[in-house]
Parts: sequence; C-alpha cells; structure tokens
Amino acid sequence: MKEHLSKTDIVNLIRTEKTFLKNEFGVVAIGLFGSYAKGEQNADSDIDILVELKEPRFDWLAGLQIYMEKKFGRKIELVRKSNLVRSRFIERVEKDVIYV
Repeated sequence: MKEHLSKTDIVNLIRTEKTFLKNEFGVVAIGLFGSYAKGEQNADSDIDILVELKEPRFDWLAGLQIYMEKKFGRKIELVRKSNLVRSRFIERVEKDVIYV
C-alpha cells in the first residue's frame, strides 16, 4: 500500500489516465471525494471515486476498480453517480467531489 499519496497525486494520475479510462471502461465522468478530497486521509484510508459510465456494465465497473487499485496500490471505493441520485448522500458527495 502506498503511504504518501496526496489529493494532487490522485487527481493528476486520473487526469493522465482519463482517455484510457473512457475508452477501456466507458467512463463519462470521474471525480475524487471523501477523505482524500478533503485532505483528511490517513494510512488506512481508501480512495473514494465517483464515476459515471456510458452504460451500467458490471465488467466495466469491476475492471475499473481492479485497474485503479493496481495503479494506486490502495483499496478503491467506486460509487456510481446514478446510484446516488435517489440518495441524501449525493449532497455530501457533490459538495466535496473534485471532478477530473
């Protein structure tokens, strides 16, 4: 597990990989939220990623999670934006999300 990842590291890596993520996994929008976005992460924090896919395909979502976990060397919590639309949680996520 990589110990010294920062918000900037994560955002920059996602930005660098964005075209690949779009072509390989159908990513339409992607953003960082949670403890890393707020600068409140610790050594055990996972990386929370809000994602919108072109289609709700399980293989894309699973592949994206595996790919991101290998890239960052940490657990990734992927949340599909469409799953939050009917939730009160969306307001908290939207307040903190950093779209890339």
